[in-house]
Amino acid sequence: MNKTLNVLRLLLLGLYCYPALLAAQTDTNAQGSVWPAAPDRLAGWDWLQLDSGEWVKGEIIGLYDNTLTFDSDHFDEMTLDWDDDVNRVLSARSMSVRLSTGVTVYGPVDIDENFLNFASPVAAQYPRSTIIAMTKKGDRERDLWRTELGFSGTLKGGNVDEKGYNLNFEVARRTAMSRLSIDYRGSFDETAGVQTQESHRSNGRFDRFIGSSLYWTPVYIEYFRDQFQNIDARVTYGVFIGYYIADSKTFTWSISGGPGYQYQEFTTAPVGQDLTQETPALLAESKLTWDITDDITYELSYQPQFTNDETGRYKHYLETGLKLDVTAKLAVDFTYTWDRTAKPQVDEDGLLPEKDDYTMSVGVTWNY
Repeated sequence: MNKTLNVLRLLLLGLYCYPALLAAQTDTNAQGSVWPAAPDRLAGWDWLQLDSGEWVKGEIIGLYDNTLTFDSDHFDEMTLDWDDDVNRVLSARSMSVRLSTGVTVYGPVDIDENFLNFASPVAAQYPRSTIIAMTKKGDRERDLWRTELGFSGTLKGGNVDEKGYNLNFEVARRTAMSRLSIDYRGSFDETAGVQTQESHRSNGRFDRFIGSSLYWTPVYIEYFRDQFQNIDARVTYGVFIGYYIADSKTFTWSISGGPGYQYQEFTTAPVGQDLTQETPALLAESKLTWDITDDITYELSYQPQFTNDETGRYKHYLETGLKLDVTAKLAVDFTYTWDRTAKPQVDEDGLLPEKDDYTMSVGVTWNY
């Protein structure tokens, strides 16, 4: 009888406590699905929650073009789609975040699926959809830089002894409000021991973002040399205003243009003609990038220049091609270039260079 009473008491106690235990369990699960620690208790790590609900600790490198780069101790450097792969971000350090309103805000971030939240230095909240770019504020300088190196070559033997190669590299520094880039492309060809091509093209520019789509370029410099086009050196300076016609996670297209100045020195010139020429210039540029798939990217860059007759009148440089990602850092490139001068200048022997130069190359690119 006593045993029966004890069992009944235990059953009644269980029924009484079950709702409270269920609520506690549900609350624990709810807390675990987000994150139990406040941003100031993250032990010095940045944290992100993937769309699967899993949490990863590490360091935020930056958010550009709808891609978040995150350095994890376990997974190394990861690139994630901002809209599809990332649910939430918590940073232990101060971040610089550029918004589509043209405002840049600073502080440790707490970003969920809908909002960007700041607890310090001032409590504030912004829609997540307004975030354009994000970088670490006052942290390691090397995290703001990106480097890309490329090489392609051809080699023929037997009846034809021909070899050639192309080199290219790009160095870029990006923050939430600005972009600095320097690039170089060189082409070299030799047939039967005789050099048939050697050209060098280098560009440097600094862009400053004004709003979500508008930017300006206070400094643009281009250097070009191709003695087979009778150009010993050509230096172009310009100031641009640019605009993003499209800027989505898979497709970007920007146009820019403005006034400039060009100095050109010819390799040789007919008797009585100056070797150097200077002219004002009208410069423009269009760049397009399309991520066809996760591993295939199409790129197009077009640069027209309008100058006086003595420096070629109208010139353009077009570069287009496909990039196939092999790994996160290695890609295969198929590149086509077209360089045209509407009015090339004759050399000292009266020979007129061809108006058009074309190049088709296949190579590999490594980025860091």
